[in-house]
Amino acid sequence: MGGGDPVAASFAIAGTMLSLKGKNVKVAAPLPAVLISKVPGPGQFPFLICLGQDNRWYVTTVKDVVALHSEVDRLREADMLTPPKELLNAPGKGRKGDEATAAVVAKMPAIVPWEERAPELKAQREKIAAVEAKIAANPLAKLENPKAVVKQRQRLKRLEEEKQDRARKYNNQTHRYWLEFVGLMQVLENFSCLEDNAPTELGQMCAAIRGDNELWLGLALASGEFDGLEPQQFAAACAGILMENNRPDTWIRYQPTSAVIEALEGLRSLRRRIFQEQRRQDVQIPVSLEWDLIAIVEQWALATEWPDLVDNTSLDEGDIVRILRRTLDFLSQIPHVPYVSDPVRTTARQAAFLLNRFPVNESAE
Repeated sequence: MGGGDPVAASFAIAGTMLSLKGKNVKVAAPLPAVLISKVPGPGQFPFLICLGQDNRWYVTTVKDVVALHSEVDRLREADMLTPPKELLNAPGKGRKGDEATAAVVAKMPAIVPWEERAPELKAQREKIAAVEAKIAANPLAKLENPKAVVKQRQRLKRLEEEKQDRARKYNNQTHRYWLEFVGLMQVLENFSCLEDNAPTELGQMCAAIRGDNELWLGLALASGEFDGLEPQQFAAACAGILMENNRPDTWIRYQPTSAVIEALEGLRSLRRRIFQEQRRQDVQIPVSLEWDLIAIVEQWALATEWPDLVDNTSLDEGDIVRILRRTLDFLSQIPHVPYVSDPVRTTARQAAFLLNRFPVNESAE
């Protein structure tokens, strides 16, 4: 058999032919030898006492056995030999043989080198030697702890991959935001809110509003549909463009007045145009138009008592307060929005005054 097999070497019997080379047998090429005896070692494997073809005694470990030649007969003459008393049973120790050992050496069968019997082994060993030479010449081999450098290199590689992944995600995110920005710019231009990348009067009006869709809110105010509404009706109409009812099981016993319904109906075509433009530019911003909940706002502005308001809807008190406060916030913005007509400013102030009573006004809580 070829190659070092510690287990097989530890079970070899006296007279077995071996090839030795290693830490304790420092030779240029594997040395044919015969196993004479074994002595216990400190671990699970014994020490081997061998007679080399150079007529010299060797004390080795099983790791020094590079080949165990089971293809040749056991050398029976080895049974007549006894290691000299002067030979210390420690790996690496040796002693010159005598005439008796020379006679046994003369009986040793010829061992054909593995590279001659299997040329591919020689080629493989040459490749291994070349790789080992490159490793030895590498500056990394001169470091005290090259494994730590390898770990750091692997960590650096992982960090570099993570950096590239984050950069890719950032670029994708940035590209998406840029496309959304360009789409918004185009929508604003199509509704005459931007001209030569500068806001028009209508654009400044929309920009001064805080809401989910400032364009929709600004265009609704500028449409004229809310002109002439009474304060309580104006408040209800504003609530209609601020929110949508996503709960189909909600019920309200009140109905908005016809003037409010007509004002909101007049905004349908504008809402449809905004929807179409946003879809064309892949802009996803809600364009709210609500009828079901706005009657609560109108009734509250008409001084309906809080218990009566609560008793006439399935909404809980927290939801009612949120609807009224959201409407009040929008009404409070309108007087400060530029280019809004004076009648609309006045109506918005009056509507805000009507809504701003307990429990809606936070200062009164």
